[in-house]
Amino acid sequence: MAALEPLRPQSLVCWHGEWPAGWVEKNRRLYDYELVYVSSGKGRVATGERSYYCDAGSLVIIPPRLLHYSDAESGMERWCLHIDWFGKCLAQKTMEMPYVFTDTDEIFREELAAEPPPPECALEFPLHLRLGEEQREPMLAALRELFMYPPETLAAAAYRQSALWRILSFALETPGTLAPALCDRMNTIFFQAKTLLDKEFHNPELELARIARSLRITPNYLLKLFRREIGMSAQGYLQNLRLTHAEKLLGSTRLSIAEIALASGFSDGNYFARFFRLKHGVSPRQFRLSRQAEPEALSHGGITSSRRRSAGG
Repeated sequence: MAALEPLRPQSLVCWHGEWPAGWVEKNRRLYDYELVYVSSGKGRVATGERSYYCDAGSLVIIPPRLLHYSDAESGMERWCLHIDWFGKCLAQKTMEMPYVFTDTDEIFREELAAEPPPPECALEFPLHLRLGEEQREPMLAALRELFMYPPETLAAAAYRQSALWRILSFALETPGTLAPALCDRMNTIFFQAKTLLDKEFHNPELELARIARSLRITPNYLLKLFRREIGMSAQGYLQNLRLTHAEKLLGSTRLSIAEIALASGFSDGNYFARFFRLKHGVSPRQFRLSRQAEPEALSHGGITSSRRRSAGG
């Protein structure tokens, strides 16, 4: 109990929603601890060393600084809480979203990162558990309560804090009482290649052959790695990164179509317009008009592929 005394957990950033099958997130680093609970569907959290496979009942806590991404094998309902164990994390207090994607020039600032929980808590990160059937409904009840009560009054804040403690109690149980979910070794070459594409896709002169050479593999092997890991070729992933970025710019800026094409990695504006229409069935201009009237569908950067793989694959 003494280890719990200094803890003042808070979650100022949370998200609940569904990721469609094939959704692939861009690589990123957190400033705080993100707790992810999967209530339905299948997917995984992948780091440079391991893939952690998730299905209904899976609970994952990702620590700060760890480069990682998530993807969805089937339509997946996720509950995500950004946790600060002591209520002191500067990133939670000063940033809209407490993480950094590798496709930006933003530098990770160590002074903004959250502190780890006391060693007496005996937590090893990434934490990866699968809750038993009898624990899943209490977990969902606590999550719904936390999302239901914005801390606008003292009573609501108390309800919310109580719910947060109940959610964390599943992670703080005695080690070994919960069965770990499936995980396996991540292909480090694929992870490195994905990191490079996430960071450099804006460059119209980016060549996959150069990426392959830098990793000392052949372009054909690079293609096989991407198909095996996320169900699409490296070229397909690159094109989708560029399209996703263009979609974001179309909905959030007043840049011209030609400027958006170049900023998204397309050297030819006409090719971009044709390719965009082929993928979306509308021109970039028509897409911009429709998007201006709609809220952003997903709060995590990523793309959609057609990956199909069992949880043990």
